[in-house]
Amino acid sequence: MRTAILACLLTTTIHAACGDDGPSKVPPRVIPGGGIGDGPIDGVVNVYAIDDATREPVAGATVVVETPRGDVEGTTDDTGLFIAEVSDAVETVTVKADPYRPEMWVGANGANMTFNLEKASEPVAPRASLMGSIDLTSIQVPQGHLKLAIVFYSQTDDLGDPENEIVTANDTHVCNGGTMGNPMPCNFTIDVRPGKVGLLAAVYDRNLNNTPTNPNDDTMTLIRWAYRGGITVTAGVSQSGQDLTLVDVGMMGNVTVDFGSPPSSLATQGALIGLETGTDGVFQLPLFRTPADATLLAPKPAAVGGTAYRLTAIANNATTSGTTPVTQETIVLRRGLSGATLAAGTWLAVPEDTLGITRGFNEWKAVPDATVMSLEFTQGTAKVLNVTSFDGTTSFVVPDIVALPAGALTVKLNAISAPGFDVTDFSLDEDEDKLDRVSSRTFTLD
Repeated sequence: MRTAILACLLTTTIHAACGDDGPSKVPPRVIPGGGIGDGPIDGVVNVYAIDDATREPVAGATVVVETPRGDVEGTTDDTGLFIAEVSDAVETVTVKADPYRPEMWVGANGANMTFNLEKASEPVAPRASLMGSIDLTSIQVPQGHLKLAIVFYSQTDDLGDPENEIVTANDTHVCNGGTMGNPMPCNFTIDVRPGKVGLLAAVYDRNLNNTPTNPNDDTMTLIRWAYRGGITVTAGVSQSGQDLTLVDVGMMGNVTVDFGSPPSSLATQGALIGLETGTDGVFQLPLFRTPADATLLAPKPAAVGGTAYRLTAIANNATTSGTTPVTQETIVLRRGLSGATLAAGTWLAVPEDTLGITRGFNEWKAVPDATVMSLEFTQGTAKVLNVTSFDGTTSFVVPDIVALPAGALTVKLNAISAPGFDVTDFSLDEDEDKLDRVSSRTFTLD
């Protein structure tokens, strides 16, 4: 469903909207990954519903288009399309279908709208196991020290994608290369996402501090990296022989994070350094940098078939005790970086306390520099409702077709910055690289 669909070629119902006497001559089409386009609404809005993961059409979804003169309601056909004829300005469009999270767009204005619906309950991410080994015999460490490697896999470019958060059971992605006097094969097994994948391993000198039976006093020093790229993974199909090769010393270098000036109220700050590889995705090096420890010995992008560094910097109100939940957070995402210093630049302010978050009417304050703002309603792991404001509107009423469940709800107010992003003409697949900052404030709604 990534290619355009011309409604006049599909059904007689759609054909009526395409004829010379129809209210609009803009043919319906699916916008890749979801989005808005093809000029402002002029009598007709073509609403598609697609599955966010598979891009397949969602048939039977309820669509409600709200206007000052009343609602236009219908359901999507087998192609995922509902055509709404409207005689007035469109205020909101809501799409609801089981088993998906309802989506509501406020102030959206485009003759074609494609809603990418996420499952209300996060499905188990598809995965497969890769087995291999790393030859660490050439690496020298002092007597009484271990050589140890931690293997991880490249991620997709979709923030929050569950395929990026697969956990390998029993830490079999960590392997022991033995000591200088007693080398061992550093064999590993790691669970990864399907698709094109690369593997990268951080290699450590582990100082046992003369207490080999007490790991609590061990210290670890990063000394090398190992890599393998271009692996094609099919969900559920294990592959052996995925051995990693040590990265040349000359293909590594120190990289430093410049945090700039995060909001002073957010005392916990950290950053991940990434390597953009293109085909294989992004390696997010799993060694969190802080302002007090901002430098990392990292592979150069070319060492993993990449072209640039990436920086993901985070500031929030968490405490070291872990007893304070994160209710305020701001994230900076910088792509295509080169050089040994990665600068976070200007951070996005956290949304202020809202004017009112309820089960009915909701109102908040706009965040300067935010391209769009959204509210996510969840209950536990269940996604209840997502609302996105495209035109600067700072209020909405929960639509009648969405029944918020009883009990406490978590509501996250997000501000999203995407320079160059046209809210009247965009494709989420094609414009995702414009996202550069996100901030949020989380509330509990009883």
